[in-house]
Amino acid sequence: MRGSMIDTLILALAPLFFLSVLLMIELGHRYRLASRLPNDPNSNAVTGPAIGTVLALMGLVLAFSFSNAAGRLDATRKIILDETNAIETAWLRIDLAEPEAQPRLKELFRQYVDARIHAYGTAGLVEYRHQSEISAQLLRQIWVLAVEGTPVSRPQNRMLFLPALNAMSDSASARTLSLSTHLPPAIFVFLFGTVLLGSMLIGTMLACAGDRQWFYRIIIAAVLSSIVYVIMDMEYPQLGGVNLLKDADALLVNIRKVM
Repeated sequence: MRGSMIDTLILALAPLFFLSVLLMIELGHRYRLASRLPNDPNSNAVTGPAIGTVLALMGLVLAFSFSNAAGRLDATRKIILDETNAIETAWLRIDLAEPEAQPRLKELFRQYVDARIHAYGTAGLVEYRHQSEISAQLLRQIWVLAVEGTPVSRPQNRMLFLPALNAMSDSASARTLSLSTHLPPAIFVFLFGTVLLGSMLIGTMLACAGDRQWFYRIIIAAVLSSIVYVIMDMEYPQLGGVNLLKDADALLVNIRKVM
């Protein structure tokens, strides 16, 4: 229920921000007309550099936010791939354990992967942590059984199997960290505020033409709201209309099918 609510809020961000940008452009237009200097060259010469500075800052903030969100998305994909490879490697090395320990190890591995798949399929951080705790408990059971199932008399088997389990634990922890790492809320407030103030200044510039220039208004609002939505979608890839981690998450599902 909560995940659906968050999805709806993310999806509603684009149209709401589109309308907000149009509103700020209209406010800028009305302010320019109220100043009674809509086409004064001297006024343009004074305000032009200030408007240009704010618009340049707006572009810089958008570029910074987009670059950071894209970088985190790529890093998350890499973490999912690392975890998938670690699980696959450990699964193949179960054969190094004693024959009597292998059936139980394989069953625990299947439960562990199911828990990880459920964790990846959740939209909220609380549910993800709950599933992560379940998988952590299963991993501890796997570790105890792996230690017992790889006797000291065969150190080469233990040296191959146990590090693979460590890699599974490390990759799961990295995934948890990546899920809770986003742009600080203050940066989002600064991003939204800069775009809205920049939109108002754009409205003052369009007012110089005398009419409302709806074609340019709609294009500007569509571009700005689309960029902001894409940034949010990359910051929270499992929310909203597009699950950007769908293909990466499917890797675990594919491994589970062959277990």
